[in-house]
Amino acid sequence: MRHPEPAIVTLYRATQKAEPPKVCHTCDHYTLAGVCAEFDMEPPESFAREPGECSLWVWEIPF
Repeated sequence: MRHPEPAIVTLYRATQKAEPPKVCHTCDHYTLAGVCAEFDMEPPESFAREPGECSLWVWEIPF
């Protein structure tokens, strides 16, 4: 029988299943220049860091 799973493994497994926070920095439309390609504008900082502000958020492609 296996030993109980260490907390660090439980946390790791939960992290793998979690979606990123829905903010500009994790959106595929947000460019390295800080511009939203969908609206061709720089979002205000308060908007960019608030989760769920934009209904057009798209999970960033990792390449």
